[in-house]
Amino acid sequence: MATFNFDKFLDAVKSGVVDVAKTEAKDFIEDTKADGDAFMEEMKKDLLVWTEQLSDGLLTADEFEFLVKGKKDLAKMEALMRAGVGAAKVDAVRKGVMKVVVTAALATL
Repeated sequence: MATFNFDKFLDAVKSGVVDVAKTEAKDFIEDTKADGDAFMEEMKKDLLVWTEQLSDGLLTADEFEFLVKGKKDLAKMEALMRAGVGAAKVDAVRKGVMKVVVTAALATL
């Protein structure tokens, strides 16, 4: 049974969210970071289980990605919405965050 380094994964996600912010919402980096943190807190229990299952070979990368993307609606991006960021930009950030979560999990294996 492999041990997944969840703290390393979280650090990679936080760093990736900053990169998404710089690309998709450069004027709203702090708002994007706040929304990314809120999303990760909301998903933490599921991510703990799924990353361990991924690490143990019980989930494939595609299955993990499917599960993460299924939680996309939890990424409400409320700080960005309050800041007046348009819906298309918020959706681009949301998709970027989902990609970061998947990429960080695979890179942490």
